[in-house]
Amino acid sequence: MRSVVTGAARGLGEAVAARLAAEGGAVVLLDVDGDAVTATAERIAQRHPAATVSGIRCDVADEADVAAAVATAIGTLGGIDVLVNNAGVGGPSSAVADTSLEEFRRVLDVNLIGTFLMSRACAPLMPPGGAIVNLGSIFGQHGVADAAAYCSSKGAVTLFTHSLALELAPAGVRVNTIAPGNMLTEMHLDDLRIRAAASGVSLDDEIEAIRATVPLGRHGTGDDIAGAVAWLASADAAYVTGQTIGVNGGVVLT
Repeated sequence: MRSVVTGAARGLGEAVAARLAAEGGAVVLLDVDGDAVTATAERIAQRHPAATVSGIRCDVADEADVAAAVATAIGTLGGIDVLVNNAGVGGPSSAVADTSLEEFRRVLDVNLIGTFLMSRACAPLMPPGGAIVNLGSIFGQHGVADAAAYCSSKGAVTLFTHSLALELAPAGVRVNTIAPGNMLTEMHLDDLRIRAAASGVSLDDEIEAIRATVPLGRHGTGDDIAGAVAWLASADAAYVTGQTIGVNGGVVLT
């Protein structure tokens, strides 16, 4: 399996890339932080010597960057079977009235336009049986105050997935969204630090408060997302397309 994973220098993207490499695949990691993604690719390659792993610097919001990175990735892999659009930013924690156009647009550029550019570049090169997995969010399923940019971007990713799934179905390429919730990533922790400071409590207290809302009683991990990606990329999910798979510990049920 030949895979490209964006936003793969750390966090969820690194976990996804490591899982795909562990299954014996060839994986190209893309990230805007070139030094970090190269180092991450080397770590994964050391853990999984049977896999072919490399890292490429790429700003997914930049059309020229995407074209160059995909061309390099295809040259390395010899083709592409799986694209994981994981790259994303959290955006400002502010009311709409207090959010600048630049702040709002940057979130859309990375989370939505980046997904579009990568999909547009890779989809025509994918064989029947190929799979695209887009990372959405529980906040793409319902709005949250002071997070309009992020919610808008992730809600749009879900509908982009629906449209692309219909377009690529005749070619035998499947497109799905994973919607994580409360993942213990630096992006999530940054948000909790803001909340903790506003409430006058410690970060640990804020983390525990979030965990208390999750039926499974814990935060999600990169491995939780990687497992869902591996399934969606496999033949076991051959009849699954256009879907949003919640990986959230049941929090949307409360």
